[in-house]
Amino acid sequence: MIQTEKKNGYVHLLIARPEKKNALTRDMYEALSDGVKKAADDPDVNAIVISGDGGVFTAGNDLDDFRARATDTTPKPSAGLAFIETLMNCDTPVLVAAEGLAIGIGTTMLLHVDAVYAGRSTRFKTAFVDLGLVPEAASTVTMPLHLGSRKTAELLLMGDVLAADEAAEIGLISRVVDDGEALNEAFAAAEKLAGKPREALRASKRLMKAPWQAMVKEAMEREREVFAERLTSDDCHAALARMGKK
Repeated sequence: MIQTEKKNGYVHLLIARPEKKNALTRDMYEALSDGVKKAADDPDVNAIVISGDGGVFTAGNDLDDFRARATDTTPKPSAGLAFIETLMNCDTPVLVAAEGLAIGIGTTMLLHVDAVYAGRSTRFKTAFVDLGLVPEAASTVTMPLHLGSRKTAELLLMGDVLAADEAAEIGLISRVVDDGEALNEAFAAAEKLAGKPREALRASKRLMKAPWQAMVKEAMEREREVFAERLTSDDCHAALARMGKK
């Protein structure tokens, strides 16, 4: 469900589960992590492009996966957070092409990549609180850094939907393009990066991340602990049960 294609100087990772709006399962997170790591280790790769199949980026974490984690008596480490950590530790530039929906981690992961190109009708939303959960992926720190505290409250606490034009205006994404053109825009950017000196590119990215890297990692650990507690809460179980009846 994660398709990998190596092109001239960059790698394309395609989230291919269109029948479920590209909702992400544990196996898919692990495949994404593996794809990013392999691409970052490849001396011939200067960029990684991530996109979704069927005109949708991703509807976020698969709800059945959440339900399984909520009732698991021997919980495993979150594969979703492992994927975010892979992005955080990746020195190779990562670009996202978003179309349609970018829900939950489909929004928060954008805070850990280097450029985002979105179709005009793309919508961004997080629903952690509605699910009885708390934000994760270090979004309680990265989102205020990018967007400011007021807009962060609208997105993380109120769960407001953000349109592509406003997402570009406030800095969540890099550029809005016509629907269906986001991937072409990302490929063009990846081709531009492919022609640059690899080690200078990677060193520059490390330097750009360095000032707040420790703060982001600390936020990730705080969120991880509270998220695990909330996942077993009555609020979360009730929310997941309600959604299962829809």
